[in-house]
Amino acid sequence: MAMEQQSQQPWPSELNSARQGHGLELKDKFTVRYASDARHTNDVGAIQANHPVPPNCTVYYYELTVLDSGIYGKIAIGFADKSFKLTRQPGWEAGSFGYHGDDGKKFIGLGNGEDYGPTFGTGDTVGAGIHLGRQELFFTKNGTKLKVAYRPVRAGLYPTIGLHSKGETVLVNFGQKPFVFDLEGMLAEEKAAHRAAIDRIPVSPGITHEIVRQYLLHYGYEDTLRAFDEAAGLIEEAQQPATAVEGDAASAAFADPAYAASALVLRSRLRSCLMAGDVDGALSLLSEHCPVVMSDAKRFGEVHFQLACQKYIELVRCGRVEEAVQFAQSTMSQLRGPSPASMESSLRDVVALVAYQNPEASPLAHLLGREQRDAVADAVNAAVLTVASEAGGLPASPSAAAAGSERSWAGLQLRPAAATPPRPASRVETLLQQLVAVQGALHEANGGQGWIFNLQDYMLGPTQ
Repeated sequence: MAMEQQSQQPWPSELNSARQGHGLELKDKFTVRYASDARHTNDVGAIQANHPVPPNCTVYYYELTVLDSGIYGKIAIGFADKSFKLTRQPGWEAGSFGYHGDDGKKFIGLGNGEDYGPTFGTGDTVGAGIHLGRQELFFTKNGTKLKVAYRPVRAGLYPTIGLHSKGETVLVNFGQKPFVFDLEGMLAEEKAAHRAAIDRIPVSPGITHEIVRQYLLHYGYEDTLRAFDEAAGLIEEAQQPATAVEGDAASAAFADPAYAASALVLRSRLRSCLMAGDVDGALSLLSEHCPVVMSDAKRFGEVHFQLACQKYIELVRCGRVEEAVQFAQSTMSQLRGPSPASMESSLRDVVALVAYQNPEASPLAHLLGREQRDAVADAVNAAVLTVASEAGGLPASPSAAAAGSERSWAGLQLRPAAATPPRPASRVETLLQQLVAVQGALHEANGGQGWIFNLQDYMLGPTQ
């Protein structure tokens, strides 16, 4: 068997000895012999695996080795549904598919076979596979893949073998040992061909440069953006929008349709503060330069929630447990209220940090990691961009900014997710979201079969 991602459904792993056809003897869960005289057509001894083919894999495959072809070598390998009659060869009945050793024919739900491949007998290893991504059924002989036998084919079928003459003995391999056929090599070739097809699509270097630049601009990585522009020879033209973001020019910058270029200095400073654990510094910057984020709890209540939680985390990180408890009893107590279950759960986890003598080695250690700070910085950055995209989003008067500063932690409450404004996305995020959506639609069109696209595997490589 082979898979690209772990399926929650059990995989076929052995023969189902509780349900079998005529005249079979099982030496173990993998070795079966036909011991009777086959006097009639319905004296077939068929047997299936213990589980059907799971839907969430690229390819399912198994093999059998013919230890003894018996008198006539009427051995068949294939797949069949759960209701298949075990006194019939796979392929003879509707909902079943088989490759037969005595004549090399394939049988697709009918009693009449079609010429397909070579015959097989004692010493040969044959395999049967379903490529769920392509909905294709195929067979192999002694490590060589034969042509596609049938399409379309679905998951949910059981690996099925049939014996029909005295002395026939086979050993089935469900993956408990290496296959004769190089299944992983086949998948690697398919991946290489797919990647080569992608590489042949022309993409202008200017497009990729602009996508990277816009991503850095969107998230406020000012220093990296400057170095990126300098390396590309664009530093002079890039400096103007990056610096015209403070003072009297702020309102004009926020009204600019190219809002991602606005307030770059502010967003960069906010990210630096939060990545350094200085939540109070970030609050001060917001209150001074973008007080709307702090004053509008209805729209940005989730950002308030994340900032308050991060403040508590940073206090625990520094060992200031008493201050953390006081902060929880005063400010964070206001966070209780109607909220999505996920936010309530997050709040419980954050508050529970103080219960561990060594929180860095606790089950909640991830809250002390860089990823946690990065997530809060992203949320704040998105809130500022939301305000920046709205004409007149920034208060122009110093008194309004001061008012926002006075209530930095005021109005904090959990809000339903529907009250949260849509988060601005960079172009690369939009492209990736579209990619995931397309892959999801293709998987759905395939009946939910085959490999499920995992963006992380492509971006970071498979995780262990």
